[in-house]
Amino acid sequence: MNLKYFIIKGKSKYSSIYLRFWDSNRVDQKTSTGFSALSSDWSVTKQRIKPNSTAQNADFINDKLTKLETYVVDKYNEDYNSNKFISKTWLKENVNRFFNRVNTNESHKTYFTDWIDKYVQEAPKRMYKGNLLKPRSINNYKSTLAKVKAFEIHSGIKLRFEDIDLKFHSEFIHYLREIEKLNNNSIGSIISRVKTFCRNIELEKLAINPQFKNRDFSSPTNETIDTYLSDKEINQIFNLDFSHSERLDNARDLFIIGLRTGLRISDFLRIEKSNILGSVINITTQKTAQNLTIPIHPQFKKILKKRDGQFPRRISDSKFNKYIKEICQLAEINNPTPGSKINPKTNRKEVGVYPKHELIGSHTCRRSFATGLFLAGFEDSIVMKATGHKSVNQYLKYVKASNEEHINKLNEYWEKQEIKNTNGK
Repeated sequence: MNLKYFIIKGKSKYSSIYLRFWDSNRVDQKTSTGFSALSSDWSVTKQRIKPNSTAQNADFINDKLTKLETYVVDKYNEDYNSNKFISKTWLKENVNRFFNRVNTNESHKTYFTDWIDKYVQEAPKRMYKGNLLKPRSINNYKSTLAKVKAFEIHSGIKLRFEDIDLKFHSEFIHYLREIEKLNNNSIGSIISRVKTFCRNIELEKLAINPQFKNRDFSSPTNETIDTYLSDKEINQIFNLDFSHSERLDNARDLFIIGLRTGLRISDFLRIEKSNILGSVINITTQKTAQNLTIPIHPQFKKILKKRDGQFPRRISDSKFNKYIKEICQLAEINNPTPGSKINPKTNRKEVGVYPKHELIGSHTCRRSFATGLFLAGFEDSIVMKATGHKSVNQYLKYVKASNEEHINKLNEYWEKQEIKNTNGK
């Protein structure tokens, strides 16, 4: 490979200093260094400003040219031998990167948040597994961008691609935990999205710091304390008389449908007659586009019969979550239960022990469905078929049996084993 500095004389008094870099037939590029000098001060043979020149900053420029030469050669060795794409603007981009110069129109090729900004703007047209990104995913990306920008302001820095290293990882998590007051699960989601951004930056052949792949660049998590309802509690809710309140009667019926189908709220609130095929429900889920077939529970059938075959009236997610807490309170589901809920004063989730009805939400339906079938002794593969989970790890997150239920289940199994062994003798 070869590298050469030279000047190009123009109409002005000073001539621009250029850099040419070439390596066999693989690359041959030239670009301006951004420095200028009098042609009489330039040494063609040494490719530097003459020591006895009139330029007062000769030593500074010569030192920068020497360091730039080393930088370009090292960068080419790294990129070429790592099979990275050497674009037609590779030399110009690396010279600008060396001097920390960024073209406004190309700042997304150097600065992390500028790249995320561009990614978010293009997100509505981006594809994931053959489908357009969901609005919820786009909002999550926007939220993560806001947190990274807030961290930049707090730290007084503008993050470049090479800054996304283990030090950034540690300082960013500390900021999210101590300043933003986020819990580990929220922080973990943000870090996971940061890693998604890094992977996409790498796919675009941009020089992202490879430390994002290090196992220590991890997403912190806490074991979630999620609430579910037992079959006994669901029956209490089903048997409540809400003839005095159409609002609560409608919400209770929607709640039972959610609890007895295991669907997400985005799915069970839109079940229609066309989804009923004999004794089963057939529906394609919104989130994962899976086609599920679920047997209709007897309580679901009774709801349809009570309503002359009509489905309960649809309501908003926020109203649903509000009404089912009220319903569970009226059903006297008040036993002290560990969990987390939003503190209205701080607008943050706080872990504690609360009356159980205060911890109930739309996702309680899916957890209760999976846990109920698990405790009934169904095989994981059968439950996963009904819930649409593709991996056992995902499915097990929804199984939330209490310690008492685990103990009862183990005792029941051991008693069967003892009877079996006794009979065997």
